[in-house]
Amino acid sequence: MKHKILAVCLSLGLVMGLAGCGQKAAENQDPAKQVDSETAAGVSNGTLNDDSKVIAVGKTTVLNREYKAYYYFMKNQYENVLSNNIWSYKESGKSIGQEAVEDVVRLIIQVKVICKAAGQQSVSLAADEKEKADYNAKTYLASLDDKVKQENGLDETVVTQIFEENKLAEKMYNVVAGKAVASLANEQLQAVKVQMLKLSYTADTKEKIRAKATQLQQQIASGPNSFYVVAKANTEADSVEKIIGTKDEYTNVVKTALAMKKGEDSKVIEEKDAFYLVHVLQPSSKSLNDSYKNQLVSQTQTKAFQDDYNSWAGQYGVRVSKTLLADK
Repeated sequence: MKHKILAVCLSLGLVMGLAGCGQKAAENQDPAKQVDSETAAGVSNGTLNDDSKVIAVGKTTVLNREYKAYYYFMKNQYENVLSNNIWSYKESGKSIGQEAVEDVVRLIIQVKVICKAAGQQSVSLAADEKEKADYNAKTYLASLDDKVKQENGLDETVVTQIFEENKLAEKMYNVVAGKAVASLANEQLQAVKVQMLKLSYTADTKEKIRAKATQLQQQIASGPNSFYVVAKANTEADSVEKIIGTKDEYTNVVKTALAMKKGEDSKVIEEKDAFYLVHVLQPSSKSLNDSYKNQLVSQTQTKAFQDDYNSWAGQYGVRVSKTLLADK
């Protein structure tokens, strides 16, 4: 079982779980290789105190007290349901605690990159948004006792900054996501719910795979196994059951499925790199079309933000304290 601690501070409304951005925080970039990027500032690699600089994203630096606050947000979520012994458990030579450190560092880098991009694009919190973030920060702090705040660097300045920056990151996601789906707003989409069997081919294997697809189609038609059983055992798709529609790349499959009735099985359908068989579970309807559109909107928003984030991240060198990353 993979024991992966995800640094997602749900109380802050972070969007990074959606972004899925992959920047390796554990590897400091060589300034000589930072072409057309903002060179990372220096960080502390010795003994750390609260005012030590532990992360740099371009010229923006993160003090250890801010890192400790983020780490507390994450750790507190898990220790409410798990023993604190979980942090010393090791998998593949690395402790869960160290996995958590790297996830928190990665999360902080992502937030800083997004906020720097917001500054470049003149996106900022409106007065009411800032007021709400500040209020939420004060409310959160008021719920903690003084010992917890002192041990984890949770003073009002640090926590307010974290809440504001995460709110700004969320706003940037909404700005990018809104632009990405504008073209879908008035588009009429059709969808159908199917079970699907996919067999990929190359130029050399095309006829062999076509014959296999034909054999499986005949096996389904003659029984005794259902389409699902045969598809589950043979498909190369990531799942057997799915909603497909007019924006999907396998146009022949979609066109064929939209013309079929509920419970009907297709013959072999050829696409440019695979043969398909489909079984219709639910023909096109308004509710299904709406579900497909919502699914497409979500995928489009996430991809657009990932693409923009990768572009922003490439503009900044990154440094992380070796002391911070050292396995405890």
